[in-house]
Amino acid sequence: MSKQPLLIEPERVDEPQRVQEYAEMLSQVASKRQPVIVRRGGVDFAAVIALEHLALLQELLAQQEAERLASEMDWTQLAKVSPPPQRWFEGDEPKPF
Repeated sequence: MSKQPLLIEPERVDEPQRVQEYAEMLSQVASKRQPVIVRRGGVDFAAVIALEHLALLQELLAQQEAERLASEMDWTQLAKVSPPPQRWFEGDEPKPF
């Protein structure tokens, strides 16, 4: 499976009225990895994206939430009441901190 960039401009389509039109739209999204914006009454209504793009979006949102929570923590106080184990600082292997 070839990778396409995520910054592809989504195609806009009017809301399919028949089952076959939905099936064709879903097949296009799955095979070409091109997002589709579905319009209803001429207004953008919903987006259809490939599963791997959904996974990336979920990862991004989870990372943003983790960063938000980390920014609310008092790390100095936390280190005082719950210091890291001393064994983390022992040994000659490279340390990530």
